[in-house]
Amino acid sequence: MTTDEIAAASLAEVSWVAAGLPRICGVVPLARGDVPVLAFTYADEDLARAVAGAPVVTLSLTEPRSTGTAFRPLVLVGRPRLVEDPSGDLFATDLLPQELRRYPPSRLLADSPLLQREHWWYLARLLVEIDVDAVMPVVAREDPARDHLLVVAGTDGPIVQVARLSDGDPCRVALRSHGTPPPGPAVLFGQDASFPDLEQWAQWSYRGRWDGAALQVDQAPDRVGLGRPPGLLQRWRRQRDLERRCVAAIPRSVR
Repeated sequence: MTTDEIAAASLAEVSWVAAGLPRICGVVPLARGDVPVLAFTYADEDLARAVAGAPVVTLSLTEPRSTGTAFRPLVLVGRPRLVEDPSGDLFATDLLPQELRRYPPSRLLADSPLLQREHWWYLARLLVEIDVDAVMPVVAREDPARDHLLVVAGTDGPIVQVARLSDGDPCRVALRSHGTPPPGPAVLFGQDASFPDLEQWAQWSYRGRWDGAALQVDQAPDRVGLGRPPGLLQRWRRQRDLERRCVAAIPRSVR
């Protein structure tokens, strides 16, 4: 694994196991030196601490859209650690240029010194660095409507496979990677985004149990896919809500 491969990726997925259950969310993978980094805003403090508190995480690069020439579908397995950056100095120096380049919505908040001063709360971050122990090949998710990530809770951490839904049925999936996960609690995760602007970014999950051949779904999402583009008022409310949650979670000493 090289930083070139991280830099060439667009969206990714981070997976971990908590209380015996698999967890997963979509992320924008960044790199600090040779170390993969996930830069959570303080609005997602609970999520950042949950990821950093896991003994093992996987970072999967399976989204082929808006990627660079060095992109390869990969699964990185490693040990996370939390670096708190409430001032935003570390993030602004080492990681902000990457986020501005690869996550266009950030440009509305931090693409100039003036915007950075106005949206100081956006620069404050909880950085989860991943010490990579293993790198494994995986296939890309070619069709966001059908290709999902199957994550099974294993004894040594999450087991990740790309799976394709048959006729849109989450109980009927065909594994597209080599090997079959052993039975266990599982989640079938999908995400899609409006490339290249990433104005919309949807994530959804089917939760249940993998029996070694099929997923027995206990909990299905209310909706899948992107839905309708947000209007001006909805975008404004979304930014205000992000600001409110960030400011509420940032330590008072740096506000």
